[in-house]
Amino acid sequence: MTPNEKRRTEKGIVTVIRRGRIIAALGAAGALVTTLLIGGISGASAETRNTTTTQARIADVPEIKLTDPEKQALQAEVDKHLKDYGGGKQIGINEIAYEDNRLILTLPLPGEKKARAANEPITPLGVANCAYEYACLWSDTNFNGTRIARYACGTIALGAPFNSSVGSIHNNQTTGTQTLLLNGSRQILNGSLAPSRVNDTGVGSRANARNWTVC
Repeated sequence: MTPNEKRRTEKGIVTVIRRGRIIAALGAAGALVTTLLIGGISGASAETRNTTTTQARIADVPEIKLTDPEKQALQAEVDKHLKDYGGGKQIGINEIAYEDNRLILTLPLPGEKKARAANEPITPLGVANCAYEYACLWSDTNFNGTRIARYACGTIALGAPFNSSVGSIHNNQTTGTQTLLLNGSRQILNGSLAPSRVNDTGVGSRANARNWTVC
């Protein structure tokens, strides 16, 4: 599915949402507060902004130095998750890709609380780090712990650790696209419309999540 095809699908979903069906479901699950912060640099060209941002990101990526025991422990953890969502492929020291990179699982690096790829900048604690057009879940609150990022639409059965703990959600898809966190009976525990961030899914949602629907 191309990005354009995905957007067309999302527009159809937004129409349904705005006619009240999903909004009513979200209301039953609890009110969600969505905040979108849009910032700019006046007087600066797009090229200058992009160059500055790239340089800042490169500077924020620290060199990863792991001991042999840390490497072995991390690899053992990766190996445990290779089949969580079908045949997975290890794409980094702490990353697994499924479904042709449409679903990516990232484990925290040794000594770090928040999952990030080895070449990904460090972001402050409590700040979501989910790529645009993806929806992400974290196993802990405040966007800490293991992260799963999904691009493709559909519903998946959550594997460990998300089938016992879903702490945070960042819906960073195109505007108006939905995500739904469901329990084993497919009842809605938490829902969101992009762009939105939920740093604590709530006590019941954290432990009872079993399925996740994206757009």
